[in-house]
Amino acid sequence: MVTKDEGKYVVWPIYFDKNTSREDGRKVPIQLAVENPDIERIAKAAQSLGLNPVLEREAAYPSEHWHKKGRILIDKKDKKSKLLKMIAKRL
Repeated sequence: MVTKDEGKYVVWPIYFDKNTSREDGRKVPIQLAVENPDIERIAKAAQSLGLNPVLEREAAYPSEHWHKKGRILIDKKDKKSKLLKMIAKRL
């Protein structure tokens, strides 16, 4: 489990899912969202930004605990919302 002291943000694929509403978990604008985002693509985009991604493949988004789509941990180098938009632009 990641704690706030570790200097990492948790990033879930649902944050970038074009088919998910803001209410259900999407964090980026619909124009930047993609269909079926996967942790590999997100990690690659985060790596290109120097965010040192760490993949956790067996993690499940809390409100969809039955879907183990994984999550990515990235360095806290800026506000989370800004980093998510930067990643989304590279997806």
